[in-house]
Amino acid sequence: MVNSSQTDGNDKDVNSDIGSRLDNLGRIPIKKSIIVAISLSSFFALYDVSNFQYISPVLKSAWHLTDSQIAYSISMRILGQVVGAFCISMYADWYGRKPALMVTLLILAAGSILVAVSTNIFQVSIFRLLTGIGIGGEVVIAAAYIGEVSPRSKRGRYTSVIFLMGAIGLASSGPVTYVLLRQDGIMGIDSWRILTVIPAVVALLLLRLRYDMSESPRWLLSRGRTKETNALLTKLGLAPIRNPEIESTSGTRRDLLHALNNRKILSRSALFAGLWFLILGSGGAATMLVVEYVNQGYTVSQSVAITTVGTIGYVIGAYLSILVADKFERKYQFVIASLIMGFAFIFRGVLIHNYIALFLAGFVGFASNSWLLACLFTYTAENFPTRIRSIASGAVEGIGSGLATVGPIVFVLLQPFGFLNVMLGLAAFLFVAAALVILFGRRSVGISLEQLNE
Repeated sequence: MVNSSQTDGNDKDVNSDIGSRLDNLGRIPIKKSIIVAISLSSFFALYDVSNFQYISPVLKSAWHLTDSQIAYSISMRILGQVVGAFCISMYADWYGRKPALMVTLLILAAGSILVAVSTNIFQVSIFRLLTGIGIGGEVVIAAAYIGEVSPRSKRGRYTSVIFLMGAIGLASSGPVTYVLLRQDGIMGIDSWRILTVIPAVVALLLLRLRYDMSESPRWLLSRGRTKETNALLTKLGLAPIRNPEIESTSGTRRDLLHALNNRKILSRSALFAGLWFLILGSGGAATMLVVEYVNQGYTVSQSVAITTVGTIGYVIGAYLSILVADKFERKYQFVIASLIMGFAFIFRGVLIHNYIALFLAGFVGFASNSWLLACLFTYTAENFPTRIRSIASGAVEGIGSGLATVGPIVFVLLQPFGFLNVMLGLAAFLFVAAALVILFGRRSVGISLEQLNE
């Protein structure tokens, strides 16, 4: 009979064995079409975030809405994203990454379709809650899955591809919206309804690709499903595990209880919840800049132009993050990107009356923000063990996102002290995040997931 200490030792040996096999691969062992199908999760998220701010004036005029009603609808999507990050990520740890990524597509598609057929702002708000749930689960589980199937030398690179797709979604939303809203409608359908249903169409088309994807071998092994693990390893061209003796588990309840009594996991959770709050809080506050530029004397078109150019920087930053993702230590990438983004805020405050300088500062700020978030997605997922990777990542991102809703409020509270002080306040968010990672962040580049989470 094998005692618990022997079982734990075998678990570590077997997990390290499968980890080393995946880490020694030169590339990720899944088809490019599957990578695209997973990466589009980030596209959905940022397309939806950006898209609604363009169509909200149309809804406001057509339905005679107040600004508060529009803000309520925006908040409902954020709330949905928090719920999805918690609940669907738990489902992913319980039943697998593949079925969870199928569920998120179905929820996202249903929410988008229902928003498109809504007849009032209350319906839009409720269905945007549903869309947010799908998005919240998507971004967390996609990052966890890609990290688990990637070799350690390419883990950051492949995860950054997800974020590049999101950046493209953010940048493409404006032009697509501009073209369609110039039309009175297509075949009798309001243009804004067509815009909101686009994610649903793409999501349903992707269902087939995700159905063909393989489950994460690390997750299968963490659940004691060794026969399925070996079958998948053979399919991927890897040698099966010999004489595996690993304890089978039926769910995440025991793992979560164990995590609550594990100081290391709790300290990491607190650190990453704080990082997500600081990064998303400063980014959320920055959404007020379009209005603030007008307050500073610029025209609406000039203010929008600054932001539009910035979104181009967002795409470039996401692309560059792929190139450097695994070239040097992740914690130092996070620190550098945080400092650049912080100084970009300060430059805006100092050079507020220099229009060209605002373009440059906006471009640099968006680019560094893109690099920073791509880095944080990878860094978060790799700092938690496989058995609770999705729920832990979802929890810290969900908590951080929920707390980050105070960002715009902080912006408004600082306005009476002058624009420069507002920018200094937002920069402080980034500088604190950089300091936390310097003090408490762990090295992760080139280190296997099993070694990181022994």
